Amino acid sequence: MTIAILGAGNMGGAIAKGLVRSGLAPADITLTRTQPGAPEDLAALGLAVTTDNAAAAAGADALFVAVKPWLVSAVLQPLAGALRPGTLVVSVAAGVTLAELREDLGRAKGVRLARVMPNTAVGLCCGVSAVAGETPEATEAATALMGRLGLTFVCGEERFGAVTALSGCGIAHALRFLRAGQEAGLEMGVPAKAAGEIFAQVMKGAAELVLRSGNHPEAEVDRVCTPGGLTIKGINAMERAGFTGAVVQGLLASLPEK
Repeated sequence: MTIAILGAGNMGGAIAKGLVRSGLAPADITLTRTQPGAPEDLAALGLAVTTDNAAAAAGADALFVAVKPWLVSAVLQPLAGALRPGTLVVSVAAGVTLAELREDLGRAKGVRLARVMPNTAVGLCCGVSAVAGETPEATEAATALMGRLGLTFVCGEERFGAVTALSGCGIAHALRFLRAGQEAGLEMGVPAKAAGEIFAQVMKGAAELVLRSGNHPEAEVDRVCTPGGLTIKGINAMERAGFTGAVVQGLLASLPEK
């Protein structure tokens, strides 16, 4: 499978790294950007970077559109005649609907079209991606491709905002919790680097407990809390400080405006 990624920024680069990590050959992936030359991290993987969108798109089995939303039309419209029938076009541009993408593609015949909202952890094949296809076949193809990069969640476009808040923005929210844990460890006398590594592994372990068991998070909390124990004292102190409410309000504030 040959892949073209229009846009070698944070998301386009993360997708490329994840595809290589998932087993695709770097020689089968081409990225484009406005400036010549490849960023160091992409060049180190042997990924080709060009300024020629048309050349990259013409030979691709799958084409990722990873440019800023306001640039999508200007990038896609000139490519409509260059895409082969059967090409899977996957947009990761926030807020650009399937209908708008189809209008931009115009003359492109037989092109399969999907929207995807991934987070940057796709670069480690640990991402979460919302997927919506123009047709069931396009949805299936996009889900299979993004499944190489982590968890996929098929949903209607109307739910993309919620998934983006939980998965895309949620990365930063989780990292802020990690930073808070590191600061607490530092205050307890644990060196900053060690505190960060310890709490990062704690967060990873907590997530695995839920993902592997399928249990409600509170069920796992109950396993750790003993009557009169230190854990429940800490949980209650966090709740008195507004922990759950702050997390909910932060995620709600991250919902894209309609």
